[in-house]
Amino acid sequence: MTILKLISNFLDEEGFSIEPVEGQDVLRTLVGGDNGIWTLIVVIREETHQAIFYSHIESRTTPEHRRGEMCEYLNRINYRTVYGSFEMDMQDGETSFRTALDLEGVEVNGNMIRNALYTNLATMDRYHESLLRMMEDDSPSAAELAAEPVKQTQ
Repeated sequence: MTILKLISNFLDEEGFSIEPVEGQDVLRTLVGGDNGIWTLIVVIREETHQAIFYSHIESRTTPEHRRGEMCEYLNRINYRTVYGSFEMDMQDGETSFRTALDLEGVEVNGNMIRNALYTNLATMDRYHESLLRMMEDDSPSAAELAAEPVKQTQ
């Protein structure tokens, strides 16, 4: 079975309303956490045996004049993030959290997918509100915002 089919089946069993992207090995779904709503995008690279999970904020982007400050903020929270990383497209200010699976030579199981997926979703939920605040003109500095306690999710 392909990686795309394995992950698609897993997401379906978990109750996600997935939407395949036509002509691509990409799945999309809307996710609602305790602290916001965002899009989960799963990119499958069958030829390299990889699955990449992106929690992507689509509702807003970081304005150009705030991107340097957002980069500092993302760097500060990435430093204390064990698995995955936040990233921002410097061209358009889109912000995402990424986790990935390298599945070459391993037998894929639900626990592997579950761990990558739910770590991704929990991390985005934890920082979602502060990411949106960083996108605002009247936001505290990256250092101030990174020092604030963040909401823990269950």
